[in-house]
Amino acid sequence: MKNKWMQRTLAMALAVSMLTPVLSGCADGGAGTGGNAGNTTSEQGTNIADVVDNDPTSISASIKVGGWPSGDDGFEAALEGFNEVYPNIEVELVFTDTTAHHQSLQTALTAGTGAPDVAMVEGAYIAQYRDSVALTDLNTLGADALKDDFVAFKWDQAISSDGSRLVAIPWDLGPTLFYYRTDVFEEVGLPTDPDEVSELMSTWDGVLEVAEKVSIPGERWFLPSAAYPYQWLFINRDYYDEDLNLILEREGDLECLEACLEIRQNGWDMNVDMWSTEAYAAYAAGTCVCVAAGSWFSGFFKTDIDPDGAGHWGATSLPAGMPDTNWGGSFLVIPEQSQNKEAAWAFVKYMMATTDAQNAMFKAIDYFPAYIPAWDAAPELYTDPDPYFGSQEPSPNAIATEIAANVPVVNNTIMDTTAEGCIYSAFNAGAEAGETPEQIRTRLGNDIETACAELKEQQIQTLKDAGVWEE
Repeated sequence: MKNKWMQRTLAMALAVSMLTPVLSGCADGGAGTGGNAGNTTSEQGTNIADVVDNDPTSISASIKVGGWPSGDDGFEAALEGFNEVYPNIEVELVFTDTTAHHQSLQTALTAGTGAPDVAMVEGAYIAQYRDSVALTDLNTLGADALKDDFVAFKWDQAISSDGSRLVAIPWDLGPTLFYYRTDVFEEVGLPTDPDEVSELMSTWDGVLEVAEKVSIPGERWFLPSAAYPYQWLFINRDYYDEDLNLILEREGDLECLEACLEIRQNGWDMNVDMWSTEAYAAYAAGTCVCVAAGSWFSGFFKTDIDPDGAGHWGATSLPAGMPDTNWGGSFLVIPEQSQNKEAAWAFVKYMMATTDAQNAMFKAIDYFPAYIPAWDAAPELYTDPDPYFGSQEPSPNAIATEIAANVPVVNNTIMDTTAEGCIYSAFNAGAEAGETPEQIRTRLGNDIETACAELKEQQIQTLKDAGVWEE
């Protein structure tokens, strides 16, 4: 696979301000609508949903599918099956890094031309797209019949603010796992079994015990950054309630910050970004011992970070009683300007809502399906031991499956990625200034409110336009 795995999450660094004005403009009915949002028929007047389901060989078109690596590897793994069902649809994969993809997509939606027929959207940005009329309402193509087959919290993220439209189909989830170097744990006398590790680290005292034992000052570190355990509390991106009040206080947050500060004070973290070249090298070398991420990170390890590390890594749930969370995931959308909606919907429906395709992609790139029937269709993929992870029991995928079933529906907003970007800097600044956990939390709140002030006004206006905002 491509050496661009980290671009998946680096997309979060793309400024939200670049996205929101474009989508607001689209919502005003300006350039970029590209046609009738209620178009459920082809140019020949046939019903698209009926043709896709009942006459697949009649669809003849060439479509472009845009996204970022390693989504292309996933699609390639499932294309043979797609071509068997739709032999006359030619698929061109137009893939670049995540940031460039989203910028190009936004430009095309604004211009009303140049967008691919199908496009990936990073989960971090779905709130910016959910009200865009530049994207096809997939309910008009029959997507509403698929709702019960998808994980609820992901499906709900793609529904417009007024509940009337569905602009995307979920592809994958990111049940959050805690990864650890089993060889280092064994070396220092710690357990390596995932259940035993989870039990040991069920409290912050246990987390600190592990951090101290695995760390060697200046040589080996527990985490890439001590800021991350605090970030894990927010990884569902549930920063705001439905009234758009910022909610930072949550169970165990101050205890978490206290532990984070102790990790920093003792030099048990590298004090680097988890996506940096330094961190990647340290994971592979065993000098950065632990990291948490969505379960898609399993594929990162196998293919890009540590391909020779089979047997050196284990995975379990997040420590210290943290709730089950989801980190990232992606969606597919069909721009309204597409002239090949029959073929585009055939691609989206096959790739997102057939067990063969979903499991082929899961096996290839560890994108955990949001499509629930896939879990039962090939249970071995979700339960069998994984040799890369030392054939641990339960396997990382089994743990991820349990987590995926428990993630709650949350209120996502266009402010979320900006808010998330404040955590790392606020913690580092607070730690440098010698602040208490309460002071760091206050600092974070002030930073988010300042950074998101304009975005919040835009979010309120979007909700007003949808008729769902009460003053």
